[in-house]
Amino acid sequence: MKKGNSIRQQACNPRMPWKNAAYITTTWFLALALCLAACTKQFRDATKEDADGQPTARTASTESYISDMNPIKVMSFNVRNDAAGDPFSQDVRKDYCLQIILENNVDIVGLQEIAVTEIEEWFNTQLAAAGYGYYKSGTSNGSPKTIYYKNARFTRTAAGWFTMITSDIRTGKWVVLQDKLNTANSYFVVNSHWTTAGSADRQLNADTVLLSIRQNNTANLPVICLGDFNARPGTAEMSIIKDASGYNMVDALFEADGAPTFHGWDAVGDSKIDYILSTRNLAFTTSSVITKSFTVNGQTLWPSDHYPIMASFVPYIFGSGHNDVNGISASAATKYYFADVDGDGDADKIYWNYTFDSGKPRVFLSNGNGTFAATAVTHAAGASTSSTTRYHYADINGDGKADQIRWNPSLNAGHTLVYLATSGGNFSTTAIDNPEGTSAGTTTIYNFADVNGDGRADKIYWNATFDNGRTRVYLATSGGSFSGTVVNGSEGASTTAGTQFWYADVNGDGKADKILWHPDLNAGKTMVYLSDGDGTFTENASFSNAATSGLSNTRFYFADMNGDGRADKVYWNPDNYVGYLKVYYSDAGAFSGPIHTLRGTSQSENTCFYFADINGDGKADQIRWNYGEHSGQLRNYFAR
Repeated sequence: MKKGNSIRQQACNPRMPWKNAAYITTTWFLALALCLAACTKQFRDATKEDADGQPTARTASTESYISDMNPIKVMSFNVRNDAAGDPFSQDVRKDYCLQIILENNVDIVGLQEIAVTEIEEWFNTQLAAAGYGYYKSGTSNGSPKTIYYKNARFTRTAAGWFTMITSDIRTGKWVVLQDKLNTANSYFVVNSHWTTAGSADRQLNADTVLLSIRQNNTANLPVICLGDFNARPGTAEMSIIKDASGYNMVDALFEADGAPTFHGWDAVGDSKIDYILSTRNLAFTTSSVITKSFTVNGQTLWPSDHYPIMASFVPYIFGSGHNDVNGISASAATKYYFADVDGDGDADKIYWNYTFDSGKPRVFLSNGNGTFAATAVTHAAGASTSSTTRYHYADINGDGKADQIRWNPSLNAGHTLVYLATSGGNFSTTAIDNPEGTSAGTTTIYNFADVNGDGRADKIYWNATFDNGRTRVYLATSGGSFSGTVVNGSEGASTTAGTQFWYADVNGDGKADKILWHPDLNAGKTMVYLSDGDGTFTENASFSNAATSGLSNTRFYFADMNGDGRADKVYWNPDNYVGYLKVYYSDAGAFSGPIHTLRGTSQSENTCFYFADINGDGKADQIRWNYGEHSGQLRNYFAR
C-alpha cells in the first residue's frame, strides 16, 4: 500500500443524503459535486464559448498528462448542398466551412452533402494542401461522405464504402487509420448520412452502418461513428446504432442533454440530429457544438444549416468489465470496503451487512488478478449487528497490512477499536481501545490516513458542532494506538453540517492531503489542503480549482488511477453527463481534465463506485456495484 493511500475505499450508501453527516464513513469515498444546471446549459458549459462562438474547452491550466495521451480531435460537418431559398450558395459558404475545419485543427473530419463534383474536388484540393489525406472511391455514391485525416498523424490501412438502399439511396464511407504517434493504436472511422424519409427507413440505415462495421472491422478496433443521422435522441433508429450487441456506442455530445446541431438558418437551433458516437474502448476529453457565424456584406452567414460538431478522444482509461461473483449482495444494507489486509500489494474485498452472518465482516482475499477468493475469512471479534456501526480499514501500525477500525457512537463509550491485521485476511481477536478523540455523537466523522508520511495511518476526527469545525488529528504511535495530543489547525475547518472530507496524497509527497467539499461552500469547489507533515495543512489554490458543483447528488472519489503516486479525482453524478464518470488527473500541481470514461457508467443513484488496486499493478481499478442490478454482482474494470 502506498503511504497516504492506506484506505482506498469505504462502504457505499447510495441513498445517503449529503446533509446527514452521520452516514458518511471513512476516508476515500462518497462525495458529491460538479455539475451545472439544466441539461442544455450543462452541455453548453462543458465547452464554454467565447464572444464569436468558438468553443473553448473548460480544462485545468495544465494538461501535460492528457497531452501525453495524444488526443484525437474529430469533427462531423454537414456542409449543406445547394438548395433553393438558401441565403447563400454552397459555393460562397464553402470557404467558411473550410475556415472552421482548419482553425479547429481537427485530426479527422467527416463531411456530408458535398454532392456537386466541383465542390467535392475543391474540398479535396484545399484539405490536401493543408496536409489531409482522404479516401476517394471513384464514384460519388450519391452524396459523398468523405473522411479526411491528417497525414502527419495517421496512416490509412484500409477503406471502403457502402450503399444504404431505402426509399432514397444514401451512402457511407469507412477508413481504418493507424496512429503514427502510437502505432499500436488503430481506429475504425465510419461516416454516413441517413435519410429524411422516416424512422422506418432510418432504422434500415442504422442496420446497414452496423453491418458495414461488422464486416470490415475484423480486428475489433475502437469505432468512431459519425454523421448526419437525421434522427433525434431516443428514437428507434438511434437505439439500434447505439445499443447494438458488441458495440454499445455512446454519444460524445451527451445524448438528449446535448445542444441542438441543426438550426435551419434560424440561428436558434431546432434539433439534435448530428452525432459523434464511439465504442467504450475510447474516452473523450471535450465535445462541442460550434455555433460560429460570419458577417458578409452586412448579412449573417452561417456556413451551413447544421452546426459542425467536435469531440476529442483518448484511449480508454479502464478496460472492459469483469463480473465479480464472489461476495455479491442484493441488499441495500451491505457495505463494501477495499483495502490490502494481507499485505500482498493488492486490495482485498471486505463485505459487511449488520443483518447477515451475525454482523461479521467478511474478507474475500484478492487473487492478484482482479478476482477474489470464493471463500470468505470472517471476523467474529469485530462483528456488529448495529446499523450505526462504522468500519474503516487502514494500516495503523505500519506493517503494510490494513487493520480494521470499528466505531459506534453508542458502544464502548464512543471509543474507536483497532483490530490489527494478522495473516491470511484475519484480524486480532482482541481490540486495541483508543480513548483519543472519543465521540458519542452521531454526526462525528472519522477518517484514517497517513498525514505525516511515517507509513502509519493517523486518526482524523471532525464534527461540525465541535472545536469550531476543525479537523482534529491524532498521530499514530505504535501497536495500533494514537497520540493523546491533538493537532487541530484551523485550515480547512467547517462548521457546516454535511461537509465531506477525504484524505489522499494528491501531490505525491507520501503524505495524505485533506480535501473538503460541500455544495454550498467555496463556490462548490473541492478544496485541497496539502499536508504539512505534522497533522496541519495548508490551502493549495491550484488543486482547488477543478470540478466544481453546487449539486448535492454529486460524488467524488480520490485514488491513483495511473500509478504515478498521486491521487486523481473522479466525479460522478447520476443525473448529469448521462452517468459518465469524469477523471481529473493530478498533474503538475493541479487537477487536469476531465476525461469522460465510458466504462461502468450509471444513471442510478443506487450505484456505488469504488477505486482500488485489486490486481496489484499500482493503479486504482474501478469497481461498480448496484444492489438492484445483476443479482447484486460487482463489476470490475481494470485501469489501463
